[in-house]
Amino acid sequence: MSGAASKTTAPKFAFFDLDNTLVDQSGALREWAEHFVADRGLDPAAVDFLAVKSSNAVTWTEYAADFKRHFQLADSVEQLVRDVTDTYPRYFVLDDAVADGLRLLRAEGWRLGIVTNGATTMQSAKIDQVGLRDLVDGVYISEAEGSRKPERRIFEQAAAKLGVQLGQRNGWMVGDTLDADIAGGLSAGLRTVWLQGDYALSAVDPEPHHICTSIADALKLLADA
Repeated sequence: MSGAASKTTAPKFAFFDLDNTLVDQSGALREWAEHFVADRGLDPAAVDFLAVKSSNAVTWTEYAADFKRHFQLADSVEQLVRDVTDTYPRYFVLDDAVADGLRLLRAEGWRLGIVTNGATTMQSAKIDQVGLRDLVDGVYISEAEGSRKPERRIFEQAAAKLGVQLGQRNGWMVGDTLDADIAGGLSAGLRTVWLQGDYALSAVDPEPHHICTSIADALKLLADA
């Protein structure tokens, strides 16, 4: 071999959060809540209660138990969980700009993965509802992986399955939550992009490398990187 043997360039890659990053989870939950309230004949004000999944309700079982108690519903918690899991994912949509942005990155040789916390059945239903599985190279859900953001382990597992190495030179993490997505991405040695929303960054928060106001802007940032 000659001394000028070429070196293989490591591929660029990006991990994306799912809810309120690639898809509008808040909008989907509110739309589901509006239909649930109308179907049950509840006070329209109940939509505001249902449209916010309490931070204390880590699981959908806890969420269902909470609104069963609040609205004194006759359904069992199990029935309500089935109602949510069977119908809620149907309200998810994928913006054309997001789909186009993902296709562009893959066409440029990027490897893309979704790294999301949550139940496998629920998160898979959302992903399949909007056709995201065909737009990325891998889907990594905390329940299935046995670890969750911000733990470094889930990123290590995702990277191994995606065939990439963690590190800031080629890897990115894009998400809307500072404590899970940004802290997790930083712990994994990735460059991070935070979708800010209405929250103002404070001195005690993990500091992202970049801040964007929308996923479309984040995708453009990656495409130009």
